[in-house]
Amino acid sequence: MNNLDTFFDSFVLRLSENYPRDSKLYLYADYFELVSLFNKDTVITVSEMLDRLKDEGMIKRNTDIENQAEQNDKDEIFVREVFNLLKQRSQSFSNDYPFACFDESLSFIDTLYAKQKIYIFLLLASNLNLFKDYQSVITTEFEIISKKALESYLPKFAEVKNFGKNSEFTGSACEKVRKLADCMNLTVDEKYLGSVSSKGTQDLGLDIVAWLPMEDNIGNFISVFAQCACGKEWNKKLNETRRYNNFLKLYLSKITHSLFIPYSLINYNDSVFYEHHEFGEAILLFERKRILSLIEDGNIFNNLDSNSLIEKCIAFKEDIV
Repeated sequence: MNNLDTFFDSFVLRLSENYPRDSKLYLYADYFELVSLFNKDTVITVSEMLDRLKDEGMIKRNTDIENQAEQNDKDEIFVREVFNLLKQRSQSFSNDYPFACFDESLSFIDTLYAKQKIYIFLLLASNLNLFKDYQSVITTEFEIISKKALESYLPKFAEVKNFGKNSEFTGSACEKVRKLADCMNLTVDEKYLGSVSSKGTQDLGLDIVAWLPMEDNIGNFISVFAQCACGKEWNKKLNETRRYNNFLKLYLSKITHSLFIPYSLINYNDSVFYEHHEFGEAILLFERKRILSLIEDGNIFNNLDSNSLIEKCIAFKEDIV
């Protein structure tokens, strides 16, 4: 990976101007982890993160002393809620978690093994705005890791293939769909596919495809069509693969639509996903915990270009609290 030294010479860890305020607890938990990762003192505390959020303007200072006291209490409660979520992550991810979390502090474990590095990678992939120079590498390799997770989730005889970047399916978008149909022993609905430009080469929202083949030629089997999304607006990707309901003709069965995201989306208090109101129609979600738990061999990460970025992140330290 090129120019890492130059990139980190000017690297500054700050919240985006568009960062959601007083909501999306899981995003703030990610930010606290990044602060701990890059902090030269390693440990961050409730009081330090309160000060940091105030300095960055995410917590507003009030000139009204009486109202400010009340607001300070609310702000501290919010930061403690973030630390509580971090503690829950620590318990859930167990040995895969690269941080040590206590009631009022979070510290980075600077000697990591393979799956802890993958956790850091997923953390960076959830914050692409901070690593724009390496966005293409990160998103491409997120698809690789997602494919490995799906392979682990499905039976060994399942066919699992990349359909996005670095795919065996080449040519125009229409040609890719037809090649996929041949591979799956399905037919194409040319009426719907005909509305797609014959010159376009996009993947039409499909990054990974998997199916459990039968020994006959009947197009009736379990299939999973997945989109991989790293951006903060991942919810806009939820319906990307549903167009394949019309492109391909499955017989007496339905496609299982899936979304892979690098975010840690589990709300441990309620045993649901954060923002589950966004999902609408049925979808199979793979978020950070699910992906990491399905990776059987963390050493696969050693062969990816992002490994050098992670090593540089671990080595980079700055007085940022």
